[in-house]
Amino acid sequence: MTAFTQEDVISRLHEIIDPCSAATKVPLSIVEMGMVENVELASGNVVVALRMTSPLCHALPYFQMEVERVLAGIPGIRGVKCTFDHGGNWQPDNMTVSAQRKLADRREFVRSRAGVYVEGE
Repeated sequence: MTAFTQEDVISRLHEIIDPCSAATKVPLSIVEMGMVENVELASGNVVVALRMTSPLCHALPYFQMEVERVLAGIPGIRGVKCTFDHGGNWQPDNMTVSAQRKLADRREFVRSRAGVYVEGE
């Protein structure tokens, strides 16, 4: 059996794009969004705990399928389980600094195209 690391798993999780961020034209991975709360490895099995951005998130089946799909490509993984907190624990501060910057840049671009000026910015 080939050994795999938590870094291998997280690297693959970067391939999963949050559909809500993609809808805003700023496609961010679930890692960049701060949605990956925990990754546990034990005897070839992986448990990925995801922190949902909203209790109303309808994309849980998408995330489950994508986590299973991207991790299936790592040699040595025998099983994958994905758990969800169903929203409420995620905060914008969970996002990476880079993701926060990308969103801020997009807001600035949209405002400049709309001619909207927000006092204090």
